[in-house]
Amino acid sequence: MAWPRSFRRLSLWGGISSLSGWRTSLPTSSENTVAIQLENVRKRYRLGAGYDSLATLAGSWGRRLLGRNGRTGDADHFWALNGISFEVHRGEAVGLVGPNGAGKTTTLKLLSRVTRPTSGRIQVFGRFSSLIELGAGFHPDLTGRENVYLNGVILGLTRREVQERFDQIVAFSELEEFMDMPVKRYSSGMYARLGFAVAAHVDPDIMLVDEVLAVGDASFQQKCYDFIHRFVKSGKTTVFVSHNLYVIEQLCDRVIWLERGQIRMSGSPAEVLPAYLDSQDRRLLQSQAEDIESLDDRLHIQSVTFADASGRPTDTFHAGEDVVVEIRYRASRPIESPHFVVAVADVQGGTPLFHASMLVDNRAPAVLSGEGVVRCRFKAAPLRPRPYQVMGEVWGADRARLLVNWQRFGVFHIVDERLHQMGKGGIRHFRADAPVTVPYEWEVL
Repeated sequence: MAWPRSFRRLSLWGGISSLSGWRTSLPTSSENTVAIQLENVRKRYRLGAGYDSLATLAGSWGRRLLGRNGRTGDADHFWALNGISFEVHRGEAVGLVGPNGAGKTTTLKLLSRVTRPTSGRIQVFGRFSSLIELGAGFHPDLTGRENVYLNGVILGLTRREVQERFDQIVAFSELEEFMDMPVKRYSSGMYARLGFAVAAHVDPDIMLVDEVLAVGDASFQQKCYDFIHRFVKSGKTTVFVSHNLYVIEQLCDRVIWLERGQIRMSGSPAEVLPAYLDSQDRRLLQSQAEDIESLDDRLHIQSVTFADASGRPTDTFHAGEDVVVEIRYRASRPIESPHFVVAVADVQGGTPLFHASMLVDNRAPAVLSGEGVVRCRFKAAPLRPRPYQVMGEVWGADRARLLVNWQRFGVFHIVDERLHQMGKGGIRHFRADAPVTVPYEWEVL
């Protein structure tokens, strides 16, 4: 196949490794076990809209020269990374986890040389491929065929290497009949497919992966996962970012937890992932200060709290323990036969897992007046470790009029120390599968 005319002068690519802050080379004898090294790396970004024209940029320079900048120092910047240091060894698969804004994608962009570090040192030993912003180097007016060559060269292949791998790239993308169409007419899924296919055939020593398993339909997503899994198992080096902790648990040897641009914890998936999930659960619990609205001015729910079987206040329980829900109320005037309904559901929503209803058991009090507590005890709650929400409502004596409409009353947390001791699959089975567990036994005949 002839090299497209559009790319006969693309020799300008390749000089980027000389930029300050990076080093990309073959390892010396003392570095032969290290694939990636970051030393006290910091990255600062400017807050605000930036400069959208030469005139606004020139105006900014003029104000600075005249001392009219208005903001100085770090006031108009934030630190996406603030002094992180770590090494990734050859053949190691490392996962980066953390909440949004923790610095995960910034780290990958620095490693892939999309942006420079503000300070610190980054060394990458060997050829790498970045599955970060798929198709970022595509030109919308060029065809899929032309963009394969363009993107391949950008990712470090020679012209001959792109030509040799072209048929494999097209077959992997499953876009054979669309290769001579300008990519501006591609759907977003087609665009990402082609980008993944090119990046996957660079034959790198190191792969940088950022949330790319949502590419295309279910069958293509599985193809992407299988490719990454084969790459990891081949003994090459991978740095993987994903909010899907179950994928990271399966693919990675080590996990680095980033928080506000710094390393919070580093270790095996069995050590780091449960600690990270526990931290996220605690953050969720702390943010759930509920203000319960009433539809009847006679009844006010003052607070909803939790206690264990002995009455000790807590919002953290072990699997199989009693969960006591305590509803403190104030009735400004007597209320006859109010019917309380309390249910437990996944904190993300969905159908309640189980409930207690005075509409069903006919245990409504004859009258409420003044202040008091309505207590509901869920005995031996059969829940797996994760956060749960308690939903509730209150019906009037006629069972037709709501006094308090259906809403969240509070949040509690189930924990299980066994999660920290399990091998691969523990996170998935304890945190992603069915939330309710019952006693069972196996028998093989």
